[in-house]
Parts: sequence; structure tokens; C-alpha cells
Amino acid sequence: MNSSSGSRPGDRPVAENLLSALQTAVAWLEEHDYRYAVIGGLANQHWGIPRLTHDVDIKVLVPNTEYPAVRAALRAAFPERGRPARPPQPLIVDVKIAGVTVDFLLAIPGYDEQVVTRAVRRDLDGLSLWLCTAEDLIIQKAVAGRARDWQDIEGVLIEQHGRLDLPYLEDWLGQFAELLERPEILTQYRAIQDRIAETLTNL
Repeated sequence: MNSSSGSRPGDRPVAENLLSALQTAVAWLEEHDYRYAVIGGLANQHWGIPRLTHDVDIKVLVPNTEYPAVRAALRAAFPERGRPARPPQPLIVDVKIAGVTVDFLLAIPGYDEQVVTRAVRRDLDGLSLWLCTAEDLIIQKAVAGRARDWQDIEGVLIEQHGRLDLPYLEDWLGQFAELLERPEILTQYRAIQDRIAETLTNL
């Protein structure tokens, strides 16, 4: 079962400056017919247990792999760098909108593009946008692998319990664990699932 059929929507307010930056970014992408998916902390705020986030992360599908053209278009629309002290990266266009750093992450062929094509239309504090699925949020965070990412994953697994596409999760987590030679991607996910199942059994 796909997470697009359910969530715990509604009263999760987004900071005003983040919402303003997000609204501007999404409006530009939709006006110019770019497919996208909001990911990261704001997606976690919808699917999991909210925590403080300071920036906006958006995965963008690149038509015909025309990366230079998309980078140039984003830079022309939003000329202020989000992280000027860092060297530019070919797949990340970091900009500043309404005082907020917005990272446009340019999708590469394969799983990255799938994150965008599987995105679901959701309402985030009154703003209708395309959001990555709960499953893809979990997969991206497992690959990132920081302590806070695993905390977020546990929150999503709890909040979306019974609504997730578990075979899809197992498949992609297994593929990344093998590709990156990081078996903990899958074993840690399974350990969290087992812990949640045990907790629910004892309720």
C-alpha cells in the first residue's frame, strides 16, 4: 500500500519565512512546467514527527538531462547564492529566497527521477504542492544515514504505520545497501521496524 493514500495531515504549521520561500520556489517551478518533489525536513514535517528545519530542499526533474540549461534558469530567477562560501556543485543549485536557503537538487536518471515521478500532491500549511512519498523520504534518509535521519525514519514509520509500501522499501533499501556496500542501511531499518512492532504488540 502506498503512503499516498494516507498521512496525518493538517495542523503542522510551517515557519512563515520557510513557507514564503517554498511558495515562491514552487510557483516558479510550476509556472515553468518543471516537475519536482519537496523532500527533506519539510517532507518529514508532513509524513513523520516534525522537528526544526531551517531550509528548503526540492528535487527537480531535468528535461532531456539538460542540466546546464536548468541551472542557468534557476540562477537567473534566483541570483542570490544560498551558500556562497561553498564551491558550486553541478547537481545542487543553492539559492536564497526570502532570507531562506533553498536547495534545488537536480535529479539524475534512475531512482532520483523516480522520487519526482512518484511524488504526491499534498497540502502543506495551506500550500498545495508535490511532495515525495513517505517511502522515498525513508529511503533518502537511510542513504544519508545521519543519526537525526534515523530518528526521522523512526518517526515516519510510526506515523505511517500500516500505510507504507513495505516491499518497495525493502527492495530499494536492499539495492542501496549492496550498491554502497553499507549493509546497515537495511539492517538498521529492519531493527527499527522490529522495535516498533514489538512496542505495538505490547500495547
